[in-house]
Amino acid sequence: MKIFALLLILVIVSGTNHQHRLNYTKQRSITSVMAEVEMKIKSHSPLDSVLNVLTQFRDSVNEEQVNHDQIFNVELNECQAEYEFRNAEIQNAKSTLRDSNAQLSTCQYSKQRTIEQQQVNQQQENTFQQHLNTILTTAETESGYFKKRGRQYEDSLHAIDEALTILEGISSGYRSFSELSKVSQRMLQTSFDIKKTPIYTPIFNRFIQLANQGESVDLSSIQQVEHLLKDLRSTIEDAYNQFTESNVQSVALFNLQKEKVNKVLSRLQQQYERQQVKLDKLSACIGVQSAVSNSASSKQQRNQQLLEQAQALCSTFQTEYNYGTQSRRNEIQLVNQLEEMVRQRFEEVHEEQIVLKFAKLKY
Repeated sequence: MKIFALLLILVIVSGTNHQHRLNYTKQRSITSVMAEVEMKIKSHSPLDSVLNVLTQFRDSVNEEQVNHDQIFNVELNECQAEYEFRNAEIQNAKSTLRDSNAQLSTCQYSKQRTIEQQQVNQQQENTFQQHLNTILTTAETESGYFKKRGRQYEDSLHAIDEALTILEGISSGYRSFSELSKVSQRMLQTSFDIKKTPIYTPIFNRFIQLANQGESVDLSSIQQVEHLLKDLRSTIEDAYNQFTESNVQSVALFNLQKEKVNKVLSRLQQQYERQQVKLDKLSACIGVQSAVSNSASSKQQRNQQLLEQAQALCSTFQTEYNYGTQSRRNEIQLVNQLEEMVRQRFEEVHEEQIVLKFAKLKY
């Protein structure tokens, strides 16, 4: 009875120190083993029979440890595989996040630069458009001026031709100086219009002289005036031709400037369209890389959480294994102590029997 009282105390202490151990064999009980051993001792069972109970219990504990070792090794391999997989996923997510953020920054910078270039391009286009509008307005104004001045030159030539006709009629006696006076007024007006009044002055003076002579004017005087009128006409016609040539050159220069400005505007418009296409691509790049970056960041966080959860679970596996292993060691230790006590008890009983037998023989 002392043996079992001591073992019971050890069992209680062992149970107190390992409250968290796992019991993989719920049918196994050290208390039941102790009760069976006690019963066999009381029934005077052989030592081998008593020890066989302890051996079976010890084998059961060892078998359970072997099974637990196998399970724990599988768990360790699974944990290591999970660690490697999650770490690889985290590194992949970090790499993707780094690359996508770099590409995102590049696209954002390029987009800002393209927007600035497009704004400059737009300003240049507005400037050249204003320049083209100025050219068109100037050309329209000059065109009106050339048309008006051309008609004025033609009116001057017509007036000179009419004066020549009247002088010829005066020489023949069927035209009058009053008609010459009227055409001279038109000539005076056209001289003002074409700004050639000084070269008309000698003709006007000769007209006055002819008018003062009246019917007594001689033919040579009229011929001299006709000669002056022809020279004037030649001078005005040359001026008209020069004016026309100047108009042609002005129109050519206008067309050249217009062509150059239109080419620049066309180039700027094409450049603006290319920049807009580039902006669309950069916007798409920003959208894609932002999505990739967000996905990579979520992947990194998700796998980090799963890794931490796996570490916590594997730590639980390790703790359970340590507790279970230590608990079974305690059970083996108790069984070994119990076996030692049983052997010791059997030896004491055997010695007592020898002494008692010797005493009987003595008496």
